Amino acid sequence: QVNEEISVKHLPATEPDPHVVRVGWSLDSCSTQLGEEPLSYGYGGTGKKSTNSKFENYGETFAENDVIACLVDFECGEEVEMSFMKNGKWLGVAYRVRKEVLAGRALFPHVLVKNCAIEFNFGQREDAYFSVPPGFTFIQHLPVAERVRGTTGPKSKAECEILMMVGLPAAGKTTWAVKHAAANPSKKYNILGTNAIMDKMRVRWRRGAGRW
Repeated sequence: QVNEEISVKHLPATEPDPHVVRVGWSLDSCSTQLGEEPLSYGYGGTGKKSTNSKFENYGETFAENDVIACLVDFECGEEVEMSFMKNGKWLGVAYRVRKEVLAGRALFPHVLVKNCAIEFNFGQREDAYFSVPPGFTFIQHLPVAERVRGTTGPKSKAECEILMMVGLPAAGKTTWAVKHAAANPSKKYNILGTNAIMDKMRVRWRRGAGRW
């Protein structure tokens, strides 16, 4: 079982709903949008959990000065359990994932923020913000042999790659880009364009809940 702690601090902002924090776990191959695709599992400050863009009520809301602990239990038989704690209070199991679905792939700590500063404790602090539940160990305290290294970023700008698509509307630029990104997952392309922006703006909305 592994654990990490995240402390939240808001930054100045003037727009409506300016502060967003979502924490959790994802595969190394997942995008930066935590909880918005399969095998990416998040818990947000609005009191929602999400995976594959399906948002459900979970736990409690959290905001500035709250500390969230992210827990993963790999010793639950054929399942992996993910849960969270707020200021030392356990919020229950958020997700159960069969190990055969993960297929031996590692889960990595993942955070998505907007107008917030956060402080991580992977075990480097002399004292944890709150006591660690029995049986759980901070990631930093695991032997190196039991860790899996994530994809490393470019060491210089010369190693970065940008592809600019040029052509008439509906000529197939986005289709080509999506296929090229899927064929080269190790490069972790971020596709920028109108379609990508509009797709990120789509949310399930009910009167009195949700937002763009």
